Amino acid sequence: MLRLKQVLLFCIAIPLTIAAQKDFKGRVLDAKTNAPIPYVNIGIVNKGVGTVSDEEGLFHLPLDANELQSDESILFSSLGYQPLEIPVKKVEFVYNEYPEIKLMPEAVRLEEVVVTNIETELVDELVGNKSSFGSNSYGYWKDNVALGGELASRIRVKKGYRKLNTLGFEIAANPMDSVLLRINIYDISGTKDGPKINLNKSGKNILFKLKKEDSQPRINLTDYSIFVEDDFIVSLELVKVYGNDPVALAIPAIHNETGSFRRYASQDKWEWISDSGMAYFLETSVFLPKKEAERIIKKENRRKKRMYRIYGFVINNGVMLSQVRVTNTRTKESADTDEKGTYSIYAKSTDILCFEKPNYTTRCFKMKNRATLNVQLSLDKK
Repeated sequence: MLRLKQVLLFCIAIPLTIAAQKDFKGRVLDAKTNAPIPYVNIGIVNKGVGTVSDEEGLFHLPLDANELQSDESILFSSLGYQPLEIPVKKVEFVYNEYPEIKLMPEAVRLEEVVVTNIETELVDELVGNKSSFGSNSYGYWKDNVALGGELASRIRVKKGYRKLNTLGFEIAANPMDSVLLRINIYDISGTKDGPKINLNKSGKNILFKLKKEDSQPRINLTDYSIFVEDDFIVSLELVKVYGNDPVALAIPAIHNETGSFRRYASQDKWEWISDSGMAYFLETSVFLPKKEAERIIKKENRRKKRMYRIYGFVINNGVMLSQVRVTNTRTKESADTDEKGTYSIYAKSTDILCFEKPNYTTRCFKMKNRATLNVQLSLDKK
């Protein structure tokens, strides 16, 4: 078993033999509306042979006739649709057309209603692998990893009904122009069991276009109404690569025994690869009994008293910048500048604050007992 020492290697999908390779292609459509379905997972289960449809529902799946079994099937799956299996022996190979593959929408399911007579209160809680400072371990995509490949980690939480609000992670290296990632939230049933059921019941894909200049991405999850009650798994899935740069994306990993998993392509089997976890962290809101909620709020207030609040503004050529993300790299807490370009955030003297806005050069500063910090951002000339 491959174990994480210095690097979590998530790389190199096994190439198919060219001589016996055939191209199975098609277009995935909604069976009721005939609208194309983007980013459908397509592949042979547990075989490492898979891909993802594009924005128009088109796909190409190279198949090696010498390695296929007559009883195997190609599985099509997508959020909001019933899975479809096509036996390999019934696959038709065409050259100038894209045969239509139609998926039937799933019936709309009502969310579970939780009723309790216990007085509860909603408390914000940051969970996951928050600190990657000094980490010398990484998980990454590299070389020709196939579309649909995923890198996942377990997130440990106390039991309780909680909503997932925001996902954050750090980028250690990204030489590519940009990639399109899908965020998946899965259930889990055991320490080394891989992802199980996708907990995103909204029927909408959580997509995020990661650009080269993004160093500390944050993805808003509130529109998807994802709730968990125990530990869960977060994964980043590769669904599209922009430009011609080779795939190479590194994310810090943390030695804390949360566990990481990978699969190389759509519909491939999950492989447990390490006790360590990827540096994924989430802002959540958890329902707690009132007394416990009050205890946690008091503890949080005591923590903030040991820090101090930093104030300042962000400017570019005399113009105040709004929507600049200000992040404490140690605590992972963040704040956005308002319409006047001002912000405030808690920090210690040893903390580092990073200022980030699309199309601007990211800047980071160590606090050094400063009570205020005003920052000039420049447009990115790349």
